[in-house]
Amino acid sequence: MRVVIAPDKFRSTATAAQVAASIEAAVVACGHEAVLKPLADGGEGTLDAIGGSNRVMVVSGPLGDDVAARWRLDGRTAWIEMAQAAGLALVGGADRNDAVAASSVGVGELITAALEAGATRIVVCVGGSATTDGGFGAVRELLVGRLSGVELTVACDVRTTFVDAARRFAPQKGASAAEVRLLERRLERLAGLYTDEYGVDVRDMVGSGAAG
Repeated sequence: MRVVIAPDKFRSTATAAQVAASIEAAVVACGHEAVLKPLADGGEGTLDAIGGSNRVMVVSGPLGDDVAARWRLDGRTAWIEMAQAAGLALVGGADRNDAVAASSVGVGELITAALEAGATRIVVCVGGSATTDGGFGAVRELLVGRLSGVELTVACDVRTTFVDAARRFAPQKGASAAEVRLLERRLERLAGLYTDEYGVDVRDMVGSGAAG
Protein backbone atom coordinates (compact mmCIF):
# COMPACT_ATOMS: atom_id res chain seq x y z
CA MET A 1 0.00 0.00 0.00
CA ARG A 2 1.20 3.51 -0.78
CA VAL A 3 0.61 6.07 1.97
CA VAL A 4 0.75 9.79 1.24
CA ILE A 5 1.98 11.66 4.31
CA ALA A 6 0.98 15.34 4.19
CA PRO A 7 1.11 16.94 7.65
CA ASP A 8 1.56 20.54 8.70
CA LYS A 9 3.90 21.44 11.56
CA PHE A 10 3.13 20.76 15.21
CA ARG A 11 3.64 24.29 16.51
CA SER A 12 6.50 24.66 18.99
CA THR A 13 7.09 20.91 18.75
CA ALA A 14 8.13 19.73 15.29
CA THR A 15 8.35 21.01 11.72
CA ALA A 16 6.16 19.54 9.01
CA ALA A 17 9.18 17.68 7.63
CA GLN A 18 9.96 16.21 11.05
CA VAL A 19 6.36 15.11 11.55
CA ALA A 20 6.31 13.53 8.09
CA ALA A 21 9.57 11.69 8.77
CA SER A 22 8.22 10.27 12.04
CA ILE A 23 5.07 9.02 10.36
CA GLU A 24 7.14 7.63 7.49
CA ALA A 25 9.16 5.51 9.91
CA ALA A 26 5.99 3.87 11.21
CA VAL A 27 4.56 3.36 7.72
CA VAL A 28 7.76 1.75 6.43
CA ALA A 29 8.02 -0.41 9.55
CA CYS A 30 4.61 -1.82 8.66
CA GLY A 31 5.87 -2.74 5.19
CA HIS A 32 4.19 0.03 3.21
CA GLU A 33 5.51 2.67 0.81
CA ALA A 34 5.51 6.25 2.05
CA VAL A 35 5.25 9.39 -0.08
CA LEU A 36 6.17 12.52 1.86
CA LYS A 37 4.36 15.78 1.01
CA PRO A 38 4.75 18.14 4.00
CA LEU A 39 2.27 21.03 3.93
CA ALA A 40 2.16 24.57 5.31
CA ASP A 41 -0.48 27.18 6.08
CA GLY A 42 1.54 30.23 5.06
CA GLY A 43 3.72 30.15 8.15
CA GLU A 44 6.90 28.24 8.83
CA GLY A 45 7.72 25.67 6.18
CA THR A 46 5.81 27.29 3.33
CA LEU A 47 8.87 27.63 1.09
CA ASP A 48 9.74 24.00 1.78
CA ALA A 49 6.21 22.95 0.81
CA ILE A 50 6.37 24.96 -2.42
CA GLY A 51 9.73 23.43 -3.28
CA GLY A 52 12.51 24.69 -5.49
CA SER A 53 15.76 26.50 -4.81
CA ASN A 54 15.82 29.58 -2.62
CA ARG A 55 17.91 32.69 -2.26
CA VAL A 56 19.28 33.70 1.13
CA MET A 57 19.86 37.23 2.40
CA VAL A 58 20.45 38.91 5.73
CA VAL A 59 17.53 41.06 6.89
CA SER A 60 16.35 42.71 10.08
CA GLY A 61 14.67 40.21 12.39
CA PRO A 62 11.53 40.99 14.39
CA LEU A 63 13.51 42.46 17.31
CA GLY A 64 16.19 44.12 15.18
CA ASP A 65 18.81 41.37 15.12
CA ASP A 66 20.16 40.28 11.74
CA VAL A 67 18.68 37.01 10.48
CA ALA A 68 19.37 34.92 7.38
CA ALA A 69 16.10 34.73 5.48
CA ARG A 70 15.25 32.54 2.52
CA TRP A 71 13.02 33.58 -0.37
CA ARG A 72 12.38 32.22 -3.84
CA LEU A 73 12.36 33.77 -7.30
CA ASP A 74 10.67 31.68 -9.97
CA GLY A 75 10.85 33.59 -13.23
CA ARG A 76 9.25 36.94 -12.43
CA THR A 77 7.34 35.58 -9.42
CA ALA A 78 8.82 35.97 -5.94
CA TRP A 79 7.71 33.81 -3.01
CA ILE A 80 8.28 35.30 0.42
CA GLU A 81 7.64 33.48 3.70
CA MET A 82 7.00 36.09 6.40
CA ALA A 83 8.22 33.76 9.13
CA GLN A 84 11.69 33.80 7.57
CA ALA A 85 12.09 37.48 8.48
CA ALA A 86 9.56 38.09 11.25
CA GLY A 87 8.85 34.65 12.67
CA LEU A 88 8.18 33.98 16.34
CA ALA A 89 10.67 31.13 16.21
CA LEU A 90 13.43 33.63 15.36
CA VAL A 91 13.16 35.21 18.82
CA GLY A 92 12.91 31.93 20.70
CA GLY A 93 9.14 31.81 21.11
CA ALA A 94 6.53 33.85 22.96
CA ASP A 95 8.41 33.91 26.27
CA ARG A 96 11.34 35.74 24.68
CA ASN A 97 9.36 38.00 22.38
CA ASP A 98 8.64 41.69 22.84
CA ALA A 99 5.16 41.68 21.34
CA VAL A 100 4.91 45.48 21.31
CA ALA A 101 8.30 46.18 19.75
CA ALA A 102 8.38 43.33 17.21
CA SER A 103 8.52 44.66 13.65
CA SER A 104 7.89 43.34 10.15
CA VAL A 105 10.62 45.53 8.64
CA GLY A 106 12.53 42.46 7.45
CA VAL A 107 9.57 41.45 5.32
CA GLY A 108 9.78 44.81 3.60
CA GLU A 109 13.47 44.20 3.00
CA LEU A 110 12.65 40.89 1.32
CA ILE A 111 10.01 42.55 -0.86
CA THR A 112 12.52 45.23 -1.83
CA ALA A 113 15.05 42.54 -2.77
CA ALA A 114 12.43 40.82 -4.91
CA LEU A 115 11.67 44.07 -6.72
CA GLU A 116 15.35 44.73 -7.32
CA ALA A 117 15.67 41.21 -8.75
CA GLY A 118 12.98 42.02 -11.32
CA ALA A 119 9.91 40.39 -9.77
CA THR A 120 6.61 41.61 -11.19
CA ARG A 121 4.49 39.29 -9.05
CA ILE A 122 5.15 38.87 -5.33
CA VAL A 123 3.39 36.36 -3.09
CA VAL A 124 3.85 37.01 0.62
CA CYS A 125 2.89 33.96 2.68
CA VAL A 126 1.96 35.07 6.20
CA GLY A 127 1.80 33.16 9.46
CA GLY A 128 3.90 32.24 12.46
CA SER A 129 4.96 35.85 13.04
CA ALA A 130 6.23 37.56 16.17
CA THR A 131 4.61 40.83 15.13
CA THR A 132 1.41 42.77 15.63
CA ASP A 133 2.49 45.93 13.83
CA GLY A 134 -0.13 45.85 11.10
CA GLY A 135 2.61 45.47 8.51
CA PHE A 136 3.88 48.97 9.26
CA GLY A 137 7.51 47.87 9.42
CA ALA A 138 7.27 46.34 5.96
CA VAL A 139 5.35 49.28 4.50
CA ARG A 140 7.82 51.79 5.94
CA GLU A 141 10.71 49.93 4.30
CA LEU A 142 9.19 50.21 0.81
CA LEU A 143 9.76 53.35 -1.19
CA VAL A 144 6.66 55.18 -2.41
CA GLY A 145 5.68 53.94 -5.85
CA ARG A 146 7.91 50.86 -5.80
CA LEU A 147 4.91 48.53 -6.07
CA SER A 148 3.44 50.34 -9.07
CA GLY A 149 2.76 47.77 -11.78
CA VAL A 150 3.53 44.87 -9.44
CA GLU A 151 0.98 42.21 -8.53
CA LEU A 152 1.22 41.69 -4.76
CA THR A 153 -0.68 38.80 -3.19
CA VAL A 154 -0.91 37.97 0.51
CA ALA A 155 -1.48 34.26 1.14
CA CYS A 156 -3.20 33.57 4.45
CA ASP A 157 -5.59 31.06 6.00
CA VAL A 158 -7.60 33.25 8.40
CA ARG A 159 -10.35 35.85 8.04
CA THR A 160 -9.33 38.00 11.00
CA THR A 161 -9.85 41.72 10.51
CA PHE A 162 -7.16 44.34 11.06
CA VAL A 163 -7.68 45.57 14.62
CA ASP A 164 -8.91 42.20 15.86
CA ALA A 165 -5.45 40.78 15.17
CA ALA A 166 -4.31 42.07 18.56
CA ARG A 167 -6.97 40.20 20.50
CA ARG A 168 -6.76 37.04 18.41
CA PHE A 169 -3.03 36.59 17.98
CA ALA A 170 -0.98 38.87 20.25
CA PRO A 171 -1.44 36.67 23.36
CA GLN A 172 0.14 33.80 21.40
CA LYS A 173 3.14 36.08 20.83
CA GLY A 174 3.69 36.88 24.50
CA ALA A 175 1.52 39.99 24.87
CA SER A 176 -0.05 40.67 28.27
CA ALA A 177 -3.65 41.82 28.58
CA ALA A 178 -2.47 45.43 28.91
CA GLU A 179 -0.24 45.06 25.86
CA VAL A 180 -3.12 43.61 23.85
CA ARG A 181 -5.17 46.74 24.60
CA LEU A 182 -2.20 48.91 23.62
CA LEU A 183 -1.77 47.02 20.36
CA GLU A 184 -5.49 47.36 19.59
CA ARG A 185 -5.27 51.13 19.97
CA ARG A 186 -2.13 51.23 17.85
CA LEU A 187 -3.74 49.19 15.07
CA GLU A 188 -6.81 51.44 15.15
CA ARG A 189 -4.63 54.51 14.66
CA LEU A 190 -2.59 52.76 11.98
CA ALA A 191 -5.75 51.84 10.07
CA GLY A 192 -6.63 55.53 10.01
CA LEU A 193 -3.16 56.37 8.75
CA TYR A 194 -3.46 53.82 5.94
CA THR A 195 -6.83 55.27 4.95
CA ASP A 196 -5.44 58.81 4.87
CA GLU A 197 -2.24 57.84 3.04
CA TYR A 198 -3.47 55.19 0.59
CA GLY A 199 -7.24 55.66 0.45
CA VAL A 200 -7.90 52.10 1.62
CA ASP A 201 -9.86 51.30 4.79
CA VAL A 202 -8.45 48.04 6.12
CA ARG A 203 -10.47 47.97 9.37
CA ASP A 204 -13.10 45.50 8.18
CA MET A 205 -11.15 43.93 5.34
CA VAL A 206 -11.36 40.15 5.65
CA GLY A 207 -7.94 38.66 6.33
CA SER A 208 -6.22 42.01 6.88
CA GLY A 209 -5.29 40.95 10.42
CA ALA A 210 -3.55 37.76 9.33
CA ALA A 211 -0.23 37.24 11.16
CA GLY A 212 -0.63 40.61 12.90
